[in-house]
Amino acid sequence: MHAEAPHVDVVFLPEAIEGGPGLRQGSVDVELGVLGHLDPEVHTRQLTRTTLVGVARRGHPLFDGHIDARRFAAADHIGISRLGKRLGPIDSALAERGLRRRTAVVVPSHTSAMLLARATDLVALTLAEWLPDTIAALGLRTFPIPLDLGPLDLGMAWHPRNSADPGHRWFRDHLASAVLTPS
Repeated sequence: MHAEAPHVDVVFLPEAIEGGPGLRQGSVDVELGVLGHLDPEVHTRQLTRTTLVGVARRGHPLFDGHIDARRFAAADHIGISRLGKRLGPIDSALAERGLRRRTAVVVPSHTSAMLLARATDLVALTLAEWLPDTIAALGLRTFPIPLDLGPLDLGMAWHPRNSADPGHRWFRDHLASAVLTPS
């Protein structure tokens, strides 16, 4: 984007103002991620489908053996939620097996979770194939989550008033390209 439009700034906003109200009021131009709770008039585009993986420091005791659902649940976890949610699909899948995990810390982003995981015995979750160089540089390893979880659909959403705007379309196309291009 910078090469084509050096004066365009990109500002990431907290999840609390994402969704219909932010798009409708114009405080958010594009929502990017797992889309939900959108106003019916909002336009969307699916970008990719991915899965969650676990992430922990390279020397984590979890890597000393086969990671099954019981060992995964027994580890202390880092929750990722900008809204402070402690429970999610992982907890539902564990409950179906009669298991429960302890979410010892909740942080607002995958990046902060990885920074915390690199220096503790806490386990975090991240998107498969997301920032592999960063994960390696932080001394982390990923592992498949030993649960039957569906894939995550990542997409973008925008208010219809912006659909025909050439600048907005350019921005959406560049965002889509960044998400769809392997790193």
